[in-house]
Amino acid sequence: MRGYGASENELPQLNPNECVAIRDTLSEYLGREEYVSSSKLRSAYSSFKRRNKEISRSSILGAIFHRLVLEEPDDFNLDMTEITNGWTDHRLSQFDLQNIKGARNQLNQWSNKLFCDWVSLGDVETSIYWKDESGSSWRARPDIITEDFVIDLKTFSGKNQKRFLKNRDRNGFLIQAGHYLDGLKYLHHRSFNFGFLCIDLTKPFRIQLDILEEPQLVRAEELLSEAKEAYIKGFRGVPRQHP
Repeated sequence: MRGYGASENELPQLNPNECVAIRDTLSEYLGREEYVSSSKLRSAYSSFKRRNKEISRSSILGAIFHRLVLEEPDDFNLDMTEITNGWTDHRLSQFDLQNIKGARNQLNQWSNKLFCDWVSLGDVETSIYWKDESGSSWRARPDIITEDFVIDLKTFSGKNQKRFLKNRDRNGFLIQAGHYLDGLKYLHHRSFNFGFLCIDLTKPFRIQLDILEEPQLVRAEELLSEAKEAYIKGFRGVPRQHP
């Protein structure tokens, strides 16, 4: 394990079983395609299970909301109608704008300003790169890392939050949880807890912290293993072996 990069956004050459965390930009992180992210693993897993990946307006708004609450200063001008979130441009309607404002205000006041404390005291949007014992390259960019918790912000609209929380595999995002925790084990050589912080981007902006318990963490490891197998077989052209 190596600590934070000596030159901030410079990524050193990693050997097997080495890991590094650096403060790079989202564009730099996305550009390092030789490192496999949890989103690629979830895509491979979904394809392997014959599901289609849904790209929706709500996911774009969620990405914009992430940037606003995790990367922008409190006095960021939310009256602007066009925001570049790092990978796409999206013009906000007044309805979208008001909802994002309301959700951000609700989140900043939630649980005696606990979210604000996490952002100010934790590591936010820090990129982690590692190679496992086989030499495979991986990357992860958790939203927030505290002393003993990984917090992943999830945005929803309407009843989607309730459906997400009732879904055993959290709509496949347990793969992401397992991947983040795997990277942190390489970095810190210890275990972390994990929680999805779920917020509805429509009134009344419901917020719920979904802390994963031991059976869910075990399930996350299982799904991560299946996703890696699906990625290797489906995306690298490795022939499937039949029993």
